[in-house]
Amino acid sequence: MSDNTNIKARRGPQSIGALIGGVIAPVCAKRGFATADLISAWSDIVGPRYATTTLPEKITWPRRDQAKAPGGATLVIRVDSGMAIYLQHETNVLLDRINGFLGFGAVTQLKIVQGVVSRPPPRVVAPPPLTKVEEQEVASTVASVESDGLREALARLGRGVYSSVKAPRQPSG
Repeated sequence: MSDNTNIKARRGPQSIGALIGGVIAPVCAKRGFATADLISAWSDIVGPRYATTTLPEKITWPRRDQAKAPGGATLVIRVDSGMAIYLQHETNVLLDRINGFLGFGAVTQLKIVQGVVSRPPPRVVAPPPLTKVEEQEVASTVASVESDGLREALARLGRGVYSSVKAPRQPSG
């Protein structure tokens, strides 16, 4: 029998964030991040303008012999080519936000590396179902069409028009 007296039994569902921390920790440590907090909160730190065009890659800490010299870590950020110049102009603001998140002045320099930042695919939201009245209106509108294929195509078009009018608009960009 194994000695598992110190392990608590977990009941119920757990958040993905709680489970994935142990998996991501070695990868983050290899890239200089103490935790994955900076990476997971990146969009909140940089704001909507840079959230989809930048990505923190690694933190380079000074060597031990240089540790007593003033200065902190260098954060390497991958940036889409078109946004690199804008980010360069806002380096000081970004450093303030990063250090505000970390709670101390750990990062003193940013190294901007131009490259492709992978983005998650946009979420596709299913259109809301039509009401019975709307379905009846579409059916009555296309009822006089003799061709079965054309009638069905026009009915799909009508359902699509109703759905697009009812669907909430998502901000572009």
